[in-house]
Amino acid sequence: MKTSTTQRGLTLVAVAIAALALVGCAPAEAKPVAPTASDVWIKAVPELMDGMAMTGVFMTLENPTDQDIELVGATNTTEGLTTTPMEIHEVVKGDDGEMKMQMVEGGIVIPAKGSVELKPGGYHVMYWDLLKPIPVGSHVTLTLKFSNGTTEDVDAVARDISTYAG
Repeated sequence: MKTSTTQRGLTLVAVAIAALALVGCAPAEAKPVAPTASDVWIKAVPELMDGMAMTGVFMTLENPTDQDIELVGATNTTEGLTTTPMEIHEVVKGDDGEMKMQMVEGGIVIPAKGSVELKPGGYHVMYWDLLKPIPVGSHVTLTLKFSNGTTEDVDAVARDISTYAG
């Protein structure tokens, strides 16, 4: 059976259309995935005292991706709590042997397929210049910022530091 030139031309057109349709089905570039935060809490500040209007936020951060991601910042989203930018901190032993708090340069690394714990005496997110107390049981909201461009909104419940069993 002979195939006409018209039939061959139509077959080629159909193949070309099918190929173009498959190109359109190529997977889109995957959006970055944010680490997840669990057991988020903030050290309660029942009353503001001179020089002590600060506190820390603690949590466990899990990274489900195949790449290390850093926690690079945070923004307060609780109305009226502070207007001062938040910082990422750690507690380290100084040259004099004393423990001191310092800002973490570059952020806290959350390893690929791993986790990191922010806890008293270690890594934490720092609130400065509180404008109002944070009583035990109250909630504070903030947005975490990560090196891969993602963010995560979290809700931290205020706890008495003496209940920390770390």
